[in-house]
Amino acid sequence: MSAATSHSTDDPAKREFWKSLLRIQADVAVVLAQQPMAIDRVLHFVPGMMIQFDKPCDSPLALEVDGQKVAEGEVVKVGDKFGLRITEVCEHAETWVPLTATVDAKTKLQ
Repeated sequence: MSAATSHSTDDPAKREFWKSLLRIQADVAVVLAQQPMAIDRVLHFVPGMMIQFDKPCDSPLALEVDGQKVAEGEVVKVGDKFGLRITEVCEHAETWVPLTATVDAKTKLQ
């Protein structure tokens, strides 16, 4: 990251902005297994029906934040509840689109 694009927190306004970003709420889910299924089949679900997945039962579970996989882990018992022990954190390539590119593209279209 170059000095021009650093996220310095010396400026109190920037510091408050970054703090506000960290307070944003997101849905976190642990996914056991998933597979595509025709809506017709889903409409025929009844209590007691079994759905089989191809995933082995000792496979790691996925931890998703707003539908994006961010980690994998294993189920652990925490008192009378369950938890997830994270075993691997997924790396995601970040995509940055400079705003000037959008402005330049719009200018060229006019």
